[in-house]
Order: sequence, then C-alpha cells, then structure tokens
Amino acid sequence: MKQFTLVLAFLLCAVVGQAQVQYLKDKPAYIEKQADSLTQIYSKKLGLTPKQDLLFKTNIGDYLVLREEVEKKYKGTEKLNELYKVSKKESGSMSEVLTEQQFELYEKIKSSIQPIARL
Repeated sequence: MKQFTLVLAFLLCAVVGQAQVQYLKDKPAYIEKQADSLTQIYSKKLGLTPKQDLLFKTNIGDYLVLREEVEKKYKGTEKLNELYKVSKKESGSMSEVLTEQQFELYEKIKSSIQPIARL
C-alpha cells in the first residue's frame, strides 16, 4: 500500500510540474522580458536566492498576464478595482516564495516598482 501511495504521489507531482512548465512556455516573449526585468530589480533589493529568483519570476510573469487581461477587458474604476485584486493576489503568492523579512520589504517597495496604474 505504501508503494502504491508513493507512486501515485510521484505521478501527481510529475503532472503538476509539467503543467507549470507548459504554462511558462505559453507566455509571450515581451511578458518574459518584463518578468526578467522586474525580477532583477526585486532580486537586488530583496536578496533573492536562485530558487526564489525562479519562483519569483514565474509568479511575476503569471500576474503580468492577468494584469494585461484586466487592462484589455475593463475601463475606469472597474479596471482599477480589478487591477487592485490582481495586485493583492500577486502579493499573496509572493508571500509563499519570500521569507517574512523579504516579504515585508517587498510590500513596502512594490508600489514604487509596480504601481497599480499610471496616471
């Protein structure tokens, strides 16, 4: 029974891992470039480890895609509200990547590096 459970867990991890890699490949090149640039900026300020750097870049890319979808779909106040929601979700996912100290600093500097909207 233990062997069956281990095999099942391994297969599940392999499927989930493959899905994440596939999603990363589907991002447009300009999103990848933006994610790289933002990750470099944050990495210098937060002192990210190589593993954190990769996870951070993946999260940034995912949320840049969501942000772009909101920008195309909504206008005015509704757009700002949706962008705020995306920003909050992004911060939540970053809390899983960063240490507590890094996350506190991330929260302080995020608005200057990634403003919700530009006037």
